[in-house]
Amino acid sequence: MKIGLTGGIGCGKSTVVGFFREAGWRTLEADAIVRELLADDTALQGRLRARWGEAVFDRSGAVDRKAIAAKVFKDTTELDWLESQLHPMVRARWSAALSEAGNAPCLVEIPLLFEKRLETEFDLTVCVACPYNLVEKRMVARGYTSAEIAQRYKRQMPLETKTELADHLISNAGSLEFLKRQTMRLIEPITRS
Repeated sequence: MKIGLTGGIGCGKSTVVGFFREAGWRTLEADAIVRELLADDTALQGRLRARWGEAVFDRSGAVDRKAIAAKVFKDTTELDWLESQLHPMVRARWSAALSEAGNAPCLVEIPLLFEKRLETEFDLTVCVACPYNLVEKRMVARGYTSAEIAQRYKRQMPLETKTELADHLISNAGSLEFLKRQTMRLIEPITRS
């Protein structure tokens, strides 16, 4: 079974990924792959430097993700360019991992699953949803401003549309235990079959 997991920013996708991992599933997170690529891929870093100069690197020479975010979420041309660099690399990584896994159960978290029309790559799609006021509270606690949250929210498909497109919905409007129970209700019958 191959599951594609999506949802809005701050909705709890990473927490749900953790529950799948605890249940023995192989899991991959697109955002984690992006962080790895930005940190380790010197060819990608060279393209970033050629496009934006030293403005997107910190004093130690590491990629400054906040500086990149400030650039791309204000200018869709720059975001489109960044996505054209990252998305093929990220897709290659998770596609290879799915191939290597064979019949083992896998979950891949992809925030832009439906936006990039990747749902056909999976046996089942799952959307994690959460009310906007809770999203904002969580994201502010992680150091984001309301403006930064709104910029990211605008770039994604409306959460209501994602929930309609998904095969399964997990609501993260309650406690952590509630979220885990819903996730386990999804995992257990799949794992038994």
